[in-house]
Amino acid sequence: MNLDFFKKTKLFLALGRYNYPTGGFLLMWPCFWGVFYRLDFDTNFIKTLILFLVGSFVMRGAGCCINDYFDKDLDKKVSRTKSRPLASNALSSKEAFYFILLQLLIGFLVVINLNTKAIFFSFLIIPLVIIYPLFKRVNNFPQFFLGIAFNWGILVGFSTQNNYFSLGLIFLFLGGVFLTVAYDTIYAFQDINEDKKIGIKSFAIFLEKKSKKYIFLIFFSSYIFFTLSLLYLDHLSVLLSLILSIPILVSLLFQYRLFIYKRSYKFAFDTNIYTGGLIAGILFLSNYL
Repeated sequence: MNLDFFKKTKLFLALGRYNYPTGGFLLMWPCFWGVFYRLDFDTNFIKTLILFLVGSFVMRGAGCCINDYFDKDLDKKVSRTKSRPLASNALSSKEAFYFILLQLLIGFLVVINLNTKAIFFSFLIIPLVIIYPLFKRVNNFPQFFLGIAFNWGILVGFSTQNNYFSLGLIFLFLGGVFLTVAYDTIYAFQDINEDKKIGIKSFAIFLEKKSKKYIFLIFFSSYIFFTLSLLYLDHLSVLLSLILSIPILVSLLFQYRLFIYKRSYKFAFDTNIYTGGLIAGILFLSNYL
């Protein structure tokens, strides 16, 4: 009985990708960026960060479950995904549905502890999260929709600290969107041949023959927007903003090098855990400079 319980629990954790936490961090870091961009030290921002930590992993888990719920028949045809709990019939659709509801409930309990403005922006993105898995069936640009969804936390996080939006915040959001487009497109190159056979669309397929040039441009656009967001902070000098942006540039160039030499698409994707943490550290530090 206990053995069956642990086996089932392991399957649920795999369904929500809790055994592979990279995506949870990639959803969490933009929330932290929003909090740290013009941080209000008078707020209980530590509590806010804890809420975002829990909420990011739970909502990422729910998103993965929703994705697998829609894609179970497609996943069976791709070697990397055919062993997923729903694709392999290790879990039923009914079990997945209840697990999704549980995660959404936990996410709801997290969100209602934020302020009114942050709650509003949190709920605003939910329709996109639900329908995102369908985009790769109808167009080649699902990575752009993922970029919006994954970086929406910047707006939510900023709303917990400020009562206004600024142009610098928009630059920060765009920097995050372009970064997500870059790393998720690289990730999609893992399955590009099988995706083409079964009709799944992606930006990787769209860029296949000219990928080196355009992936570089996407990374560079991300760097430019991150730099502009720092330049827009009036308490930082232009020189200091440019200095703070250098580690971001180095991190992005490292990812691009991994991509062009095809050393590991997955490893390049995973390094964004550190890139996201680096950006969070820079933004936090900027409040003291």
